[in-house]
Amino acid sequence: MSRGIALSPMLKTALIAAIALIVGLILGLLLGRFTLERKWSQPYTQAPALPAGGSEQPQNPSPFVGSRVLKPMPIGKTREVLRAMTDRDPVAAPVAAVGAGESGVELHVVVENRSPCTVTSLEGVAYGFDAYGKPSVLNSGKATYVAFSSSAALEPGKKATVALPLRGAELATLAVAHVDRTACADGTSWKRP
Repeated sequence: MSRGIALSPMLKTALIAAIALIVGLILGLLLGRFTLERKWSQPYTQAPALPAGGSEQPQNPSPFVGSRVLKPMPIGKTREVLRAMTDRDPVAAPVAAVGAGESGVELHVVVENRSPCTVTSLEGVAYGFDAYGKPSVLNSGKATYVAFSSSAALEPGKKATVALPLRGAELATLAVAHVDRTACADGTSWKRP
């Protein structure tokens, strides 16, 4: 005759509660990840119009109304989306960062000319992230993105740094960017479709 382990009612209740907690945590993590992946499956949105009575200030330029911008996502997911979006761009922005400069907080974007022509102007969008890789406000309009531009000549195969003073970049230290429009010295131009 075999005798099983006898559990007291309190021990049975504690065991059931622990199992329910573990199952609940696992289901919560899976459901949360599924919900986020579904939300991130459509990563693009359009830049909104400026608020009534507002104006674009040089420290906080906004992308053109209707420009395609990325929704707030963690930096890893943003980099993944940008890699697919920018792999054939004539001008790339491989490095971007937010830091303190002489005039306050600044955005620095390194741009690289991959086209055969000398680029005379370019425009793009940069996205800010905090030290943990979470989207962070980049301007006084509370947007997580800001437009940048340059009219300095950039020869084929060369790199340059575009610096932009920022207002309201509270916790941003990391950034990623993409170039949306370019114009070349030979009269050709490119615009993101």
